[in-house]
Amino acid sequence: MHTLRHQKLKWIETYHESETSNLSLEFWTQIRQDLSRGDFWADRIKRIRKDADKRYNLALQNLPLPAAFREACLALRQKIREKRKVKLRYHLELETLYHLAVIESFSIDYAPRLKQPGYNIMSIVPGGSLSSIPYKYQDIGFDKLRLLNKTDKKWLVEIWGHPNTHTTLHQEYKELWHRYEDCLIEEDNTKWKEIETLLHQKKETS
Repeated sequence: MHTLRHQKLKWIETYHESETSNLSLEFWTQIRQDLSRGDFWADRIKRIRKDADKRYNLALQNLPLPAAFREACLALRQKIREKRKVKLRYHLELETLYHLAVIESFSIDYAPRLKQPGYNIMSIVPGGSLSSIPYKYQDIGFDKLRLLNKTDKKWLVEIWGHPNTHTTLHQEYKELWHRYEDCLIEEDNTKWKEIETLLHQKKETS
C-alpha cells in the first residue's frame, strides 16, 4: 500500500508519538486560526470539490478527522469514475480507497474506557505505523468497513473477488487499540515502547 508524500508532514506519514504530538499541536493551532478567519478546511474543500486531486490532497492534510477520511474516499471515487468513463485502469485508486477504509476501521465512535470519542485515540496513533500494519483483503473483506458503499464493494469484487471473511482493523488489532488507550489513561511514555515492540512482532509474523 502507499501514500502520497508532500513537503508538509501529514498524520499518515507519522511513525512516532513525538510526531503525532507535534502534528496535533500544529493542527489545532491551524484550526483556531482558520475559525478566526471564518475559513474552515471543510469550507475550502467545498470550493474545490470538482477537482478530485486537490480535494484528495486537502483531505489527507486533515486526517485523522472522520470527515477527512470521508472526503478522501469521495475524491478517490471521483477519480475512479473519471477513469472508468474513458476505460482506463483504476486499480491504484481503488486500492487506495480500500486502504483508507481499512485504516479508518481501526477507530471506533466512542471509547468507553476513556469516555471520549474514538478520534481522541486515533489522533495519537502514528498514521504511518497504522498504515503499514499487515492485513489481507481476503481476511478483512469489506462489509464491516463503514466508509465503503455498494458501488465500492462491487468494484472490489470485480477486481479481487469475494473475500473469505468480513471484519475491521479494530477487531483484528484490539490489543493494540487498548495499548493506545492505556497511553492516554496512564499518560505513561513507557507504553509507547511496548506498542512499538508489539507492532514489530506483528510485522515479523505476517
